[in-house]
Amino acid sequence: MNKDSLSEFLKYSPIIVVILAFCFSYKIFVTPSELEVRLKAQDLHIAEVYATKQQVESQEKQLDNILVKIDKIYDYIIGRK
Repeated sequence: MNKDSLSEFLKYSPIIVVILAFCFSYKIFVTPSELEVRLKAQDLHIAEVYATKQQVESQEKQLDNILVKIDKIYDYIIGRK
């Protein structure tokens, strides 16, 4: 390291310290174990809020069955008049 690069480093070192302090105080960097916990929590939240494709397909089949039954009831009522 020559003298010029050292003086440049010393010139910007307070800014570097402030940026690092900001990153550590707001927990921008996490450990792998903390990341795993956060990802699991996020997965649970997503599972609670959003439906899976299988659940949507199951609901669509149930709705189709209900509509078919309603059509049969409607045809039966209209046929009796």
